[in-house]
Amino acid sequence: MPGSPTAMQGPAKHCTACGLAADVGRYCEVCGGDLEEHERPAETVAWLSSAATEDNPNHPGGSDDHASFALPGIGASTDVGKRHHYNQDSLAIALAEDGRKIAVVCDGVSGASDSERASLAGVEAAVTEIRAALGEGLSAEDASRRGVNAAHSAVAAVGKQYPNSPPSSTYVSAVVEGNQVILCWVGDSRAYWAGEKARSLTVDDTIHARLEYQGVDPRDERYKNPYAKALLAWLGADAPALNPNLLRVDLEGGHVVVCSDGLSRYFNDDSDLLPLPDGSVGDKAVALTRKALAHGGHDNISVAVMELESPGSNQVDAHEQDHADQDSDQRDESSPLLGVSSEAEYTELLGGGRP
Repeated sequence: MPGSPTAMQGPAKHCTACGLAADVGRYCEVCGGDLEEHERPAETVAWLSSAATEDNPNHPGGSDDHASFALPGIGASTDVGKRHHYNQDSLAIALAEDGRKIAVVCDGVSGASDSERASLAGVEAAVTEIRAALGEGLSAEDASRRGVNAAHSAVAAVGKQYPNSPPSSTYVSAVVEGNQVILCWVGDSRAYWAGEKARSLTVDDTIHARLEYQGVDPRDERYKNPYAKALLAWLGADAPALNPNLLRVDLEGGHVVVCSDGLSRYFNDDSDLLPLPDGSVGDKAVALTRKALAHGGHDNISVAVMELESPGSNQVDAHEQDHADQDSDQRDESSPLLGVSSEAEYTELLGGGRP
């Protein structure tokens, strides 16, 4: 994992009498005053991931079993949980050059070889590609497309040595622009809005979830299909043709929570996410991980918490205005889904007609 943003660079000194800086010695060479050591914060790194600092010899190349880290406005935490021997979740967070926040979570699918290494390769490829694309001036949507494609290729590449049981992973990414979030997902890793209310912003790639989203009567026979909760889409060498979900959402302040199903499985309702724990975004991410552990910790848990209403930059503001101009003539003012003209169109985007 790249160096922590809160890590300290090597000790430096300054003179307690005249204030001049010095590197070595006990006394100032100018005035003879005592030198005092102080520490300088390291520059904030571009991105961080959950890559293991100490490899598990039985499952090398994955994420740490217990890790938390943060960048300005983004906190992240992952935990192996109480029932698994190693962590198949991975997550990465980043800041774009203009300050936009980026988070990616991949949940390696159990039962396949090396899913922990594949999920880590996925998040690191995605966060690097998204950040690079934003730096090139692409929209957050185009950057998100490049990110998920990079993740898909990275996960598939890990699986080349396992033709009979290739690793696979779910995926969700979020790019925060002020009070908007651009989401891209494949599978059942989720993103939530946590503000005055809580709301799931994603719809799982399962028959069951799509039927629920469309408001289909719970008595419908399709809910009883033994494969109703099986994944319809994932990343990896054996995945169906990649057709990720992509959505821009306008929100009213608060936070975006991006997570694996190790957390979301404990929400009977979206409101169970609230109230968000107190503290910094890093504290919130750790506390949500602990909440999942307190409820049983039956799966690996990964959480990223992202602040909305970031100061941003002129470039961020320009991106927001561009999208506002494009969507203003199409969007129903009551709809929270930017770039989608109707609920029916959103259902079609999600492949809702396929069940």
